[in-house]
Amino acid sequence: MTPLILLVGFLGSGKTTYLRQFLPALSSRGIDPHVIINDYQNARVDAELLRELADSIVPISGSCVCCGSREELLGALDKFEHATNRVVVIETNGTTDSEELIELLSLEPSLARFTLPIQLSVIDGQRWQKRFWHNSLELEQARTAGFLSISRWGEIDARRREKVEESLAHHGLHGKRVDPSAFSGEIETVLTAVRDIPDREATAHPAACDCGHHHEPHTSHSSHSSHHFASMQIDLPQTVSRGALTAFLAALPREVIRVKGLARLADSPDEFHVFQRVDDGATQWLPIGKTTRLSHPVAVLIGPGIDPEPIHARAAELFGGMPSNL
Repeated sequence: MTPLILLVGFLGSGKTTYLRQFLPALSSRGIDPHVIINDYQNARVDAELLRELADSIVPISGSCVCCGSREELLGALDKFEHATNRVVVIETNGTTDSEELIELLSLEPSLARFTLPIQLSVIDGQRWQKRFWHNSLELEQARTAGFLSISRWGEIDARRREKVEESLAHHGLHGKRVDPSAFSGEIETVLTAVRDIPDREATAHPAACDCGHHHEPHTSHSSHSSHHFASMQIDLPQTVSRGALTAFLAALPREVIRVKGLARLADSPDEFHVFQRVDDGATQWLPIGKTTRLSHPVAVLIGPGIDPEPIHARAAELFGGMPSNL
């Protein structure tokens, strides 16, 4: 599989500056980065700034890749040529809804050869949570990140640094702090772990069938659950009890910000349902018909720093089999 890296941050937070240091750090480790840049008008300008740092740069000008420009993003990823030691880095525009983007990249069947998103958020130390009505968007962009970088840290005084640290702790932002060199090391470790896995389907989970029997995993992989993915995946049985799935979702740890998935329920087995839960709210169900593009029912959990082991154990207890975390 190919690591899929998201670089997220509010307008002017310093994403491109970070990227200009991150790309050479990847190259120094023998990693070939393919870059996709999304911005409202100047994506091509930013692409020129990076032209000498990566062989492949695709600019997407227009609305956010999580909504209006999503088809352009999916098209760019579809054209990507997977090869050893290659990664994809997506620099999003400053108003991207990171949760929506993670859902898109995690549930899109055509992206099975990519890992689930690995997100780094760039925070402007000077302006963090000083954006008035945009504070909530800035916060949400950081909540989903497994990795954080605080820009302009050396330009602010000790009192401001203390306030920023208090704010990050208050909001439960525990993403690992990494400079570009350290982040390239994290990506190298992930790349090594997934290099020989062909796609998300070839992870340790039961074969999908309707026989009702438990199957041993059809392949294995090196565990890399310790790396801070922005999401993790649980493969569900072909048919699941609504009550069991609701109980599973309600018992998830607070670190799980959002859950979205597809299930075929025992009380209506002829129809698939999309379900979602935000924070500790009620589970919402939406019937979508008798067919689906996904190969099997699945739940995607969004939130950095999730400990997958107890979630895996609980899923195995309720649903049987071994869920996937890639």
